Amino acid sequence: MKNGGTIMTQKKKIAICATSIHQRSVHRMMSELGSEAAKRGYDVQIFASLSDLYHHSENERAQSQVFELIPYDEICALILFSETIKDDNLRNQLAKHAKQKGIPVFSHKQFMSGCYHFHYDSEHALADILRHLIEIHHCKRINFITGIKGNDIAEGRTQVYREILKEYDYPIEEERIGYGDFWGEPAKTAAESFLMSNLPLPDAIVCANDAMAIGVTDYLAEKGIRVPKDMIVTGLGGIEARQYHLPLLTTAIYDASLSSIYFMNTLDALMENSRNVPASIAIPCKNVYTESCGCIEHDTHEAEKHLMQTYLQLERERQYSHATHDFVNNINAEGTFSALTDGLPNYLWGPQVTEYNLYLDAAFALSGKWEDKSITERQFILFHQKKKQCGQIKKLLRYQEYTDQERNLYGESHQILTIPLNVEGHIYGIFSMNYQGTQINHECLYELIMTLNSALHSIHSQKDLLRVSRQLNELSEQTIQSLAEIVEAKSEFTGLHVKRVSEYTRILAEAMGYSPEKVNIIRIASMMHDIGKINIPSSILEKPGKLTDEEFEIIKGHVTDGGKMLQNASGEIMETAYKIALQHHEKWNGTGYLGMAGEEIALESRIVALADVFDALVSKRPYKKPFTAQRAFEIITQDSGTHFDPQVVNAFRSHFDRFLQVLASYEDQEEAI
Repeated sequence: MKNGGTIMTQKKKIAICATSIHQRSVHRMMSELGSEAAKRGYDVQIFASLSDLYHHSENERAQSQVFELIPYDEICALILFSETIKDDNLRNQLAKHAKQKGIPVFSHKQFMSGCYHFHYDSEHALADILRHLIEIHHCKRINFITGIKGNDIAEGRTQVYREILKEYDYPIEEERIGYGDFWGEPAKTAAESFLMSNLPLPDAIVCANDAMAIGVTDYLAEKGIRVPKDMIVTGLGGIEARQYHLPLLTTAIYDASLSSIYFMNTLDALMENSRNVPASIAIPCKNVYTESCGCIEHDTHEAEKHLMQTYLQLERERQYSHATHDFVNNINAEGTFSALTDGLPNYLWGPQVTEYNLYLDAAFALSGKWEDKSITERQFILFHQKKKQCGQIKKLLRYQEYTDQERNLYGESHQILTIPLNVEGHIYGIFSMNYQGTQINHECLYELIMTLNSALHSIHSQKDLLRVSRQLNELSEQTIQSLAEIVEAKSEFTGLHVKRVSEYTRILAEAMGYSPEKVNIIRIASMMHDIGKINIPSSILEKPGKLTDEEFEIIKGHVTDGGKMLQNASGEIMETAYKIALQHHEKWNGTGYLGMAGEEIALESRIVALADVFDALVSKRPYKKPFTAQRAFEIITQDSGTHFDPQVVNAFRSHFDRFLQVLASYEDQEEAI
């Protein structure tokens, strides 16, 4: 065997490593792979984090410790969902440890040296889509939107397009090739260039991924071009969003069930000491020809059925979210571990967890102190739940006994999932559960883990919360009064603006890895971002028409006025408020009010800058109607790297659904444009 050593024994246990398990594409692959492995007599243990570990924050470093629990001496293979693990060093270390033990390593999608590489044969799928358009739909003029210019994947797919046109003796016209950067908005721009071209309109636009195809379909609809009646559009990749888009997209999907068979066939061959196992395994995609190419008529009944299923799922998740909030409130009221361990079994209905082990760090649970030790060297208290028996401390156990305890969880599914519990850069504990992937509601599981994190941290941080409370009380009476006067002097709309911006700020600060205490400080400080406007006449603030140059200079002055008001105040909140008030109109590329650029601008200010602009876009102003949230999303993502910090924009993209929740809770009553 060339990759990962030789399997020395017939141990039939697999370790899987993944992140972002609440994402449907990830949990679908986990479910199918675990199910296929169980059918073949393998036990599966999944080690997972909620974060993708991209930002290397303290919280993410803490979450990554869960992978230290992999029992290398017990497994016959290590499977990495490499595309989900954004920490390159961690990914390589996991593979290195396994290979040192002679354990083969399988990498899903991402190429890793010395590992078996499982990837999807997208290029053959794309070629088949092109042939389908030519042979079945008789398309003569086919335009192509690929990804980023110079990107290997994008250029590879462009080459397939060229080769298929050549195969059918079609002319290759460079104006029919556009670059959409694998994203909806740039793809719309590429489609616009096609419509403005001197060439005849295309019969079809083929996109190198689904996100671009959805963007193109929406753009054509805006222009009155019907898909597929006037023009065919196809995608590639089978992303989740295509199921919610009309017309349903013709595409090639990554079949998780087929992928799992390829994984397990390869492992079975290695277990049989086969010498003919290739290092690179191409998994065929499944082409689905549906509404956007005209192969299937739009089925209103099916669309309604799918919509109802989605509604019922969202309603269940909403109800579970309310239940977990009650759970946290109960724990906050009692402030004890028993409130958590006794109450936990009542909140397993959302994710449909049947059996679990809850491990709490012994030093943390018993004394509230942290031991500066590796997770593998610490002691844990085990709370074991099987059927209805729960909440009892079974024993203090060390890591050496960990895997023995886990064997109790395998059950008929032969799978367990292990997730870290952490906040503020510390591991509080480990949650392990019997994993029946097809039955688990992963969105509710995410909610459960976040609830446990919040509850455990709440118990631990009473003193810290009191310290923050004292700090709030130290705010000068004059500053508090100034803020109150500003809010009171504005309309109800302005008050809602302050509230929404503070909530958007909280969401972004959490996503950027700040501790809960720091998140609260930034949230409160953000409320004073426009405090300098107290000196601006209402006639200028509420002017419905265009401002004169002199009036605009007065408006710009509110950042320096706000800075002057806050610069001599003491305390972390006021120091943060000073930076935000002064810098929240700065731009990443240096074209803001004061000309600051990049990381010269405080991160807190970069966060509030995005929050403030988003709310300005979706809110009524004297000079404009509100934009829709989707249009605001498009504007902000387009301005990534120019107006806004790209990392903050990434956090905004990932948590846009939470922005919508805030907007719905504090919505202005005005029709959006």
